[in-house]
Amino acid sequence: MDFENMSSMEKIFLVNLYFAKKKSSDPEYKHRKVCYEELSKRYDKKFYTIRNNQDRLDPLFDNGRMGWHKEPLEKQNKQMYNLYMKYRDINDEELKNMVDNIMSTDSDTMYFFSIRTKTPSIVNAIKKSESNIEVDGLNILSNQLKVGQTIFIVFGGDQGKLEVTWDTGLSGIGHIVSEPYDFEGKNYKIKIDVDYLLNRAMKREDLLQYRNAYNIIGIGPMTKWEPNQAISQISESKAATLVRAILDKYPVSESCLEEIFGEAFVGGVKEDEEYLLVQSLPFGSAPLTNTISVREDGPETFSSSFDPNISTIMFNFEMNDRPVQSLRNFINMGKHIILTGPPGTGKTTIAERTVNEAVQTNFISGSIITTATSDWSTFDTIGGFMPTENGKLEFHEGIVLRSLRENNWLIIDEINRAEIDKAFGPLFTLLSGKDVELLFQIDGEYVKVKNSNELNSYFRSGTYYVGRNWRIIGTMNTYDKNSLFSLSYAFMRRFAFIELPIPDAKFIYTLIESSNIKPKGIQFVKDVFTVSPRPLGPSIILELIKYLEITDSEGFLDGLCGVVTPQFEGLTPEKLRVFFGKIIKYLDESEKVEFQKYLCDFFEIAQNYLVIPSLSIEVDDESDEDSEDAQ
Repeated sequence: MDFENMSSMEKIFLVNLYFAKKKSSDPEYKHRKVCYEELSKRYDKKFYTIRNNQDRLDPLFDNGRMGWHKEPLEKQNKQMYNLYMKYRDINDEELKNMVDNIMSTDSDTMYFFSIRTKTPSIVNAIKKSESNIEVDGLNILSNQLKVGQTIFIVFGGDQGKLEVTWDTGLSGIGHIVSEPYDFEGKNYKIKIDVDYLLNRAMKREDLLQYRNAYNIIGIGPMTKWEPNQAISQISESKAATLVRAILDKYPVSESCLEEIFGEAFVGGVKEDEEYLLVQSLPFGSAPLTNTISVREDGPETFSSSFDPNISTIMFNFEMNDRPVQSLRNFINMGKHIILTGPPGTGKTTIAERTVNEAVQTNFISGSIITTATSDWSTFDTIGGFMPTENGKLEFHEGIVLRSLRENNWLIIDEINRAEIDKAFGPLFTLLSGKDVELLFQIDGEYVKVKNSNELNSYFRSGTYYVGRNWRIIGTMNTYDKNSLFSLSYAFMRRFAFIELPIPDAKFIYTLIESSNIKPKGIQFVKDVFTVSPRPLGPSIILELIKYLEITDSEGFLDGLCGVVTPQFEGLTPEKLRVFFGKIIKYLDESEKVEFQKYLCDFFEIAQNYLVIPSLSIEVDDESDEDSEDAQ
């Protein structure tokens, strides 16, 4: 077997084929993750793409796994089907030897080459697609060049000069037709033929969005010093990125590129490619992440398990990672989630970052974020009839059905503010894994919601299909549940509850001390945190700090009224009275009266219950004695 000229896609396919033939109980099967991680690192492919390709093959063998069985392999992925037809009759022993060979090779990546020229006669010959074009001025890599090797052709030169009449940049693809010859010192020559010419040369700026195109000498954007050489070596993964960029710009070139690189290579090129996005974020935000994920053929590319980057979700959160680990595990169990905890602990942020990781790992398409209200009904969650301009009634879907159609997770902030039975009642059956027929019709047929064995959710022919990866993530301030609608037991047992605790006081104090507010403001915020009758999360503390920074540490009263005390909803008047007595030392006399009136109005407390201490002059005994002596 010629492994040297085998594409990475073909090698990955053979490893996928090997494990697809194994039953889950086979001791060898447990090694698949390690192998896929190694292939991912070696060939710069996403781990989930490699693993998902096995899901395509699983239904073809008696292994006890269903895999992606809804469509035949030839419809899911043409290149993989062709490889399957090529290798389907290979015996298990030979396949094992091939996989052992692939996995034991430290560096079996294919290499390509680029040739850059600014000689007018050579450029013109290439533009005319002449045969046996002689290229000179080459001085390295002569021992690695062979007849038939593919090369990327780059036109150089200063377009400010009259003799440079061509576009500079990546201009075409060819192959070597002669061994290196005419060695003069370090220089030598080769001959090439042209296989494909681009309509317009691709410049560095055309490749800015392709992460893997950076630092391809003479072609890609550079982040380091670039040698001035006429020939360069390009790794297989970077060559695949260049081909992807050509395909993106010129889709009609696919058949020509398949003739040059082979169907298997171009098939790998059409898999996930990382694109870079310009993002504007305030200081201290989570690490930059790419949010575009290029998928192939839609639903079959989704991952069957959720494996997020825990550190990305927990960025800037000072807490044990156990809640996030639990979040991941419950999602993989098929549970919906409710994040609970005091105000300001970052429940919504954790939910949003978890969704971002689900998108990045191809577990789901995206999310819909909404906030529950007390007047929610099934019209908001499921949908209902609305009149059209013509006066006819037309069914409009609610947020739950919309999230299913778009294959999005549904994030519901403050979920317990809704009257759950009224808003979600008809969906209890659905959340328990059973199908539902709704009392609405589309084109004379009742709308149905059915559970699907597919990973993704979708809408088809009047039916909403709930994929195995669909989830609801709710957030709930634990202090709200006594004063708002209670969650019914029927609803609660369909969710896993995960508590996000308040960080240690040491972290909060460090957060306060690192701010830009004045010393008196720092002590004020510390006291607010310490004497608060209800634990305050870091988000609340940061809001108070930010307000004091804006007001130059003078906005104690407004900070208390606007940020802190709204978190005390539901507390007893006695607890409010104790807090009032401990914190008013930071207010002047008029502010004390104003704060007293605000608390009494906001929490409906009798005004004489909150007493403002009278001014008193404290005189110690020693001073009295001195005074008497003076008399």
